Amino acid sequence: MIQRIQSIWLLLASVAAFSVLRLPFYYTPSVPALEISGSENLTTLITLAFSACLSFITIFLYGNRMLQLKVVLVNFLLSILIGFFIYKIAIANPGGGFTLSSAALFAIPVLQILAIVKIYKDERLVKSADRLR
Repeated sequence: MIQRIQSIWLLLASVAAFSVLRLPFYYTPSVPALEISGSENLTTLITLAFSACLSFITIFLYGNRMLQLKVVLVNFLLSILIGFFIYKIAIANPGGGFTLSSAALFAIPVLQILAIVKIYKDERLVKSADRLR
């Protein structure tokens, strides 16, 4: 399970999503200063928590690679939706900027794409080994 590289990518995506829940990703220096984290908005909180849990649960679907691939694809689309929610929050609070911890927010879809690629390569490898038998 953990020997497979896609498990590492999924674990990192889960950790990144949980860190966005705790750490502020957007800061406005104007008075009053705002530090916005993923838990400030209810929709962002629910989607981030669901995405983080889904990434972690997907690690244990290693026995069924095609199901794992489908779940990671759905989670990738969910992370795109999270990006849209974050964009709406940034537009609603002008004059601010993203913090250094927001890199985790942008890393979530990248880590999921890396997991998708590795799951697909693993599936191709198994199919080619079955063909040789």
